[in-house]
Amino acid sequence: MKGRTRIAIIVAAIVFGTAILRVAGALQPVEDLLRTVTLPIGRVFASLGTGVRDAVWTAPDVAHLEERNTELEARLTALAVDYVRLRSLEEENRSLRALTGFLDRSGYDSVPARIIARSADPRDATILIDRGSRDGVETGMAVVADEGVFVGKVTSLKERIATVTLVSDVRSRVAAASPGRGSLFGLVEGSGNRVARLTLVPQQVALASDDVVVTAGTEEKIPPNLLIGLVNDVEGKPTDPFKSASLEPLANIDRIDLVIVLRPEALRPSEEGGAP
Repeated sequence: MKGRTRIAIIVAAIVFGTAILRVAGALQPVEDLLRTVTLPIGRVFASLGTGVRDAVWTAPDVAHLEERNTELEARLTALAVDYVRLRSLEEENRSLRALTGFLDRSGYDSVPARIIARSADPRDATILIDRGSRDGVETGMAVVADEGVFVGKVTSLKERIATVTLVSDVRSRVAAASPGRGSLFGLVEGSGNRVARLTLVPQQVALASDDVVVTAGTEEKIPPNLLIGLVNDVEGKPTDPFKSASLEPLANIDRIDLVIVLRPEALRPSEEGGAP
């Protein structure tokens, strides 16, 4: 019993003495030495543990995640392609319904065509369609889209393709009228940059913003009352003989893929077909 008590007293004395020495800073060199010796050993064991963990768990997980990521990317790409195709089909279906409705009401004979190229020059506003002389297309024919909106006329063609000069082309000139009047009251001229202007409107003719402008039908192969655009700003002094206005197009040619070419032999609907 006395031996145990003596050992306890000795241990307590050692602990107490060590605490006093640490507080006094006498053990700092020893602690630094121990830290210097044990720190590299700890790092080695930590590195070994990380390597073993990565070898056992991380490598298979990374491989699986990479495979999963590749699979998801492929599915996302496929969904994007399907979405684009669906939107394209929806737009084409809408255009077909609009064109069919126009033809049913007007009674015009026509040649359906698809746009296969567009001009990149803002002044040279033209499109290329996949119909030509072998399909009955002729130069000067009117080309319309959607609900009979006039977009331009055929200016050159080959057997299987034709060039259509749009209303906004700087070379384009189309006789214009106001719906219901049936008489020429101005000229729609292309200004480039997808803009057109209504010019040579007699000062006495009433003209205001949002008025509808249609084809006058004075040209041999362009029927009357095809929609061209809406009047924006009207320009001209009361003392001027003529006034003009900028036009807002009713068809966005960049979003149109299908058009129809109106045949010259049926520019005027029969009595059974009714007026456009």
